[in-house]
Amino acid sequence: MTQQLPEVRPPVTPPDAGTPTRVWLVATLTVAAIEMIRASGPLLDRAFATSALAAGVTAAGTYAAAGLVAMVLLVATAARSGIPAPRTVLTGAGALAVGRLVAQSLEGDALFWVGLVTVALAVAALTLAVAFVAGRPAGGRQAATGLLLGCGLSVGLQMTLGTWDALWRSGWSGWVLAVVIAVAPLLTARSLATGHGGAVVATGRPRRLWALGPFLALAAMIVANPAFVASQTGVALGIAGLVLVLASATGVWVLLRPQTVPGALRVAAAALVVLGAAGTMWYTGALALVAIVVLSVAVSVVLTGALTLHVPAARGVLRTGGATAVAGLGTVLPLVLYMLDYDVPLPVDNAWVVVVVALVLALTGLRRRTPATTAAAAATEDYAPTERIPARVNTVRLLLGPAVLLALVGLVPYGTSTTGPDMPARAGSDTLTVVTWNLHYGVSPSTAVDLEGIARTIASEHPDVVALQEVERGWILGGGTDMATWMSHRLGMTIRFAPAADRQFGNAVLSSSAVADTAIHQLPYGAGPQARSALSTTVVTRDGTPVRVTSVHLQHREENTPTRLDQLRALLAAEPVDGPSLLAGDLNAEPGSPEIGLLEDAGWVSAVDSAGDPAALTSPSDDPDARIDWVFGQRETFDDAVVPTEPRESDHLPVVTRATRAG
Repeated sequence: MTQQLPEVRPPVTPPDAGTPTRVWLVATLTVAAIEMIRASGPLLDRAFATSALAAGVTAAGTYAAAGLVAMVLLVATAARSGIPAPRTVLTGAGALAVGRLVAQSLEGDALFWVGLVTVALAVAALTLAVAFVAGRPAGGRQAATGLLLGCGLSVGLQMTLGTWDALWRSGWSGWVLAVVIAVAPLLTARSLATGHGGAVVATGRPRRLWALGPFLALAAMIVANPAFVASQTGVALGIAGLVLVLASATGVWVLLRPQTVPGALRVAAAALVVLGAAGTMWYTGALALVAIVVLSVAVSVVLTGALTLHVPAARGVLRTGGATAVAGLGTVLPLVLYMLDYDVPLPVDNAWVVVVVALVLALTGLRRRTPATTAAAAATEDYAPTERIPARVNTVRLLLGPAVLLALVGLVPYGTSTTGPDMPARAGSDTLTVVTWNLHYGVSPSTAVDLEGIARTIASEHPDVVALQEVERGWILGGGTDMATWMSHRLGMTIRFAPAADRQFGNAVLSSSAVADTAIHQLPYGAGPQARSALSTTVVTRDGTPVRVTSVHLQHREENTPTRLDQLRALLAAEPVDGPSLLAGDLNAEPGSPEIGLLEDAGWVSAVDSAGDPAALTSPSDDPDARIDWVFGQRETFDDAVVPTEPRESDHLPVVTRATRAG
């Protein structure tokens, strides 16, 4: 009689005890890495002051150095196979924590060098942690979960800060957050290294570990950039942050399902990543918001495919270091190339850079699938169990809470308004105090992003109207802040913003009273290399007189006088003077130039020349040698006009004047 053997079914078990710890490790390192990627923008701006080539070389060298850092960490922790051990990840997290805290205490040249080293440490530590987590059964999905969770945490943290990162804050709040960002991954890595994170043995390294680079580029620019989303879609910053967090949470939820991702769904997700990136860059409003959500969710499936340990990579410290260096270069080169277009125009729309990066990432998630026919294969994530893991068992879901909570906290101050608080219908006086200032996207000559210093300088003048130029809303070169929203909230003034180079960079007008009839004027591109615009709006003085106020920024190259003249002619035609008017901004033209002559011939009167010191210079702020920032008026008289010399938060000095209706 043949004995009937019982049917053997593969075991279905809840995630091992180490899964939440490993996911949290990747998530916290993702937060630290994205913060340092944003910080590298202002740091590299120091090199941009020399030349675009110097900036590109510095950027490439910094991020490629992550490969060297990874090799040092592997050798120092005896991980000579190139597969990170728990102590490798712990050492990397410790080095990153030290670098991050030291950077918090520095400024100027010291911050520049230590900051760049910390950027390399952050990319290396994250890449090794991803390799460590992904180099095990089901590890690819866990690593992807941690990366998406980290993006959500990064956004939530930015929302509590108003997008002005802790690194640039000198007060106690900056230090508290710096300690949290530095210590959280260190404590998590220590838990793994001491054996409290469940089974921790990595058996290989994903062959496409370098795919982390394109993902980080998209995360820094879009997926974890609420300022970009707010400016690109036109929604309030608080809404943008909440949408991003919920989108990343949805991506995490998708990955927590135990079933295998079907091949057709992997192909669809890859296509949606590309389409989502394209829609984000080429659409605005609701369509762009939908595209961003699609991109954020679809990237979770693509990352899982890219990081799955299907066929392990060849072993060796040099190979892992090389993959880390490629990941670093894959992070920074798209960001630099995208920004370089505004100084050395590319032959195509720079949005294509983002689309190509999305395409590269999408392709990494596609691979030929080998059927899981062995017991070993059945243990990998390619095997689809017949039962679902109950939601109550998978504690990773609980890790979504902090990001959502932080986003809700940020929703309170930055709510649903895109123009700031409601203001009185009229100004408090018949004399308007006017400030104009080119903010250099918030980056100072001392390599700092001091938004509070800018706000204090403006507030000390008790202005009625503020005309700003080079206002950034999500530019990595400026640290990814939403300067428009932050300044409006900090100063308690309503704001209007006009895109110029793109929707993340342009001009703004702040007002302590209500504004009306706002118009955005795109100016002729001419010789380039950057699109320019002007923003006009109307404020009303206490006696009921409407005053037209324009903030403008003209083309910057010295040889571009013909372009600047064309831009001024276009602006004057678009804004004919039919009442008291003020024209303020960075004209990139000095006294006696054809540009100034054109304005004077049209009846415009310079505030500094009529009521101040014509010898007062405005640029560069640390050693001025030119006067290129102006306030002009028609049917207005100026009581005084000064150029404060103390502020150094920008590469320009502000101009402050008091204007009263003539006659």
